[in-house]
Amino acid sequence: MIAYIKGVLASIGTGSVVVDVNGLGYQIKIPSNTPLPVLGQEVKFFTHMSVREDGIQFFGFASEDEKECFLTLLDVAGVGPKVALAVISHLPPINLRSAVALQDVNQLVKVPGVGKKTAQRIMLELKDKLKGLTIEVQNIQPSPTLTVVGSDEAVEALLALGYSQTEAKDAVEKAQKFGSIPDLSLLIKTALKELAPSR
Repeated sequence: MIAYIKGVLASIGTGSVVVDVNGLGYQIKIPSNTPLPVLGQEVKFFTHMSVREDGIQFFGFASEDEKECFLTLLDVAGVGPKVALAVISHLPPINLRSAVALQDVNQLVKVPGVGKKTAQRIMLELKDKLKGLTIEVQNIQPSPTLTVVGSDEAVEALLALGYSQTEAKDAVEKAQKFGSIPDLSLLIKTALKELAPSR
């Protein structure tokens, strides 16, 4: 398995790049939101190699977190590399986790190529696999689409992460002990910190 490819950025195409590694050019499909340097600069992509009857493809990601989410999406029935890459392109890992925790199907339906049934299947299967994803509590950032919410939504999000009703409710109450927190992701972050010692 090739864990990553590091070399010189040789060319940029639509949804892909070519990386020159000692004279060998690797064509790598990447998320559309991947930040890229100018041609001739060094780049590094964490890669997944897909071997199919019609050939071999490399998928590259700017971080291991993105790659991990991509591979988790591939485990969902009916989701191939093209759809998984589209999801990562439109929903960075932290946004994907927030959407899954809240079972917010609308966030996935906005992704090109993802219909409502596929979105529901992704939500259902990722809900069970969410614990397998690296949850960086300190990196959770407020989302502009998830503002002005109450404690019920935060409790539901914690339930989706595998906590019990009692644990979730107590954590949210403790998180709000110094006043109401209007942003959902910030409230979840604070509640998870309250739960951290118990897990």
